[in-house]
Amino acid sequence: MTNTLVSLKNLYGELLREFLQESGIHGMKIFLSTSAIRFAKHLWFIFLSSLIIVTHVIIINLIKEFLDQPTEVRLSTKLVHVANSPFPAVAICGANKISRHKMMSFAEQVFEAQQRFQPDLLATNVSEMAEHLKLLTGFFLYPLDTYTDNDARLDQLHNILTSMYNGSEYPTRDIIFDLSPDCPDIIRSGMVFGKPINITKYFQKRSISVGACCLFNYRRDTYTTNSIRAAFTKANSKLLENVTFESNSLLSSVQFVLHSDSNDFWHTEFASYAFRLYFFLQNDYPTVMTNTLGEILVNRRTLVEIAIQPTFYEASDAIRNFRPELRQCYFKDEGERLLNKSYYSHDECLLICRMQSMQRYCGCVSPFLAPPLINASVCTLLQLPCLSNWLRVFNQWSYFEYVDPPDGFDKCNSCMPTCEGVDYKTYLNYLPLRNKHGNDTYTFGLLEGLTSDEPLALVKLFFKQLYAESTYIDIVGDWVALLSRFGGILSLFYGFSILSYVEIFYFMSGKWFVLIYRAWQLAYIPKERRDSRALEKRAENRVYSLYWNELQPKTVMLERYPKNIKWQNRYDDSY
Repeated sequence: MTNTLVSLKNLYGELLREFLQESGIHGMKIFLSTSAIRFAKHLWFIFLSSLIIVTHVIIINLIKEFLDQPTEVRLSTKLVHVANSPFPAVAICGANKISRHKMMSFAEQVFEAQQRFQPDLLATNVSEMAEHLKLLTGFFLYPLDTYTDNDARLDQLHNILTSMYNGSEYPTRDIIFDLSPDCPDIIRSGMVFGKPINITKYFQKRSISVGACCLFNYRRDTYTTNSIRAAFTKANSKLLENVTFESNSLLSSVQFVLHSDSNDFWHTEFASYAFRLYFFLQNDYPTVMTNTLGEILVNRRTLVEIAIQPTFYEASDAIRNFRPELRQCYFKDEGERLLNKSYYSHDECLLICRMQSMQRYCGCVSPFLAPPLINASVCTLLQLPCLSNWLRVFNQWSYFEYVDPPDGFDKCNSCMPTCEGVDYKTYLNYLPLRNKHGNDTYTFGLLEGLTSDEPLALVKLFFKQLYAESTYIDIVGDWVALLSRFGGILSLFYGFSILSYVEIFYFMSGKWFVLIYRAWQLAYIPKERRDSRALEKRAENRVYSLYWNELQPKTVMLERYPKNIKWQNRYDDSY
């Protein structure tokens, strides 16, 4: 056993010396040299090992970065004129969600239905019924609103509305739509490219996730389940004027005056007269819950200039070879297959994902989130507590998460932006409106006939620049480029190459086994035969010229070539 260990140790030393002498890696031959400095080889070994570790850490990080994000975004030289740039859709929403005079009229109808169904079941007069009808606004899914199953008003109002619609499902979406202010109540006047316009030809009242708002430049069909209202909306959409921006100045802008009657306020989300503007793509569903373009708060008595700058982005077909999780985007056909729809956008995917989560949790979907997209049933007042609870759990709202973390839902990580399309950035400039004291009114422009004491604001929409830039998504580099980066790093530090890996593998595998095999042969072949084979091998390997062999003494020749010398002596004796 001891002889075996000694033999292996000798083989290891021989292999190491041969590797250090023949290796192409810089710095290896120093270990075979001698130095007067003590521990010089130890210091050199530490330095060389540190260098090897650092270079391989850099290489591993490069590989991880390439696997995590194999694409890059670079600015292309392509510029798009604003005349060819689509303008985003804009939703203008007032602070007042429900008109007071409309609510009182509807409350009177519901009160009469209650009296026919069961007198004084929920309210004893019209005003009290109007207050109870605010329960319908719970479908807006306000974060701070909470409802419980113990609230008897939900069941009572549900029964009254069901009887009012002859036992069928009551259209919550259409009820809120009818109760909300109309576009002329919110937008008093407008101007497109310096010319006054008819508000009804450019702005359309549509239902979105925060109620009914006035939409500008919207091109999507309605999601209402009411066939009559759907036909009316579709016909009205064809009458809307299309706006094509041909320049990027305030003169080539869309301007409108926002106005609200404080006496007609009935229900607001916040105690404010501020207006809200939401931006989204022309074909997206106008939902606020998944809106990625953001919103703008417009306070009264302000002039807001909103400059919009589009940015186009394209993608190379070469990135299709990578998974969408790596490139972080979907091509159009991939997104359509994901949703099983003919249209895909990031906001649309998030909306469908959250509606599916809501349906799994409550068995229905809020009527303001387009249930027809997933063929889901519409929630009634009886499911309102479940919807409010879903919102808290989905967003993981808890005051004591570190004690009892809530069970989260799928956060829609499968939804990603598109690889090709357009994105928008908004630039705001807030200015105060000039004041008119007392009963003085503005005498010209869009504000003509209005006073500064009223809750109004002036908004201007236009493109920021004449041309829009385009970005291009492409592959950082293929495996050849990645390999060249590795080679540059390795050769820069210590002259390492791909062949060096092969060399190390050879010495650790093939060369090692060859030495072990030779040692085994020497251990088990008889000594006489081993010596004879060694002499024959040396004789075969060494090549001498003819003249050199003739000049050598016979004793040397006899030692190296005994058979030839003996044969020659036989001829000498014959003479």
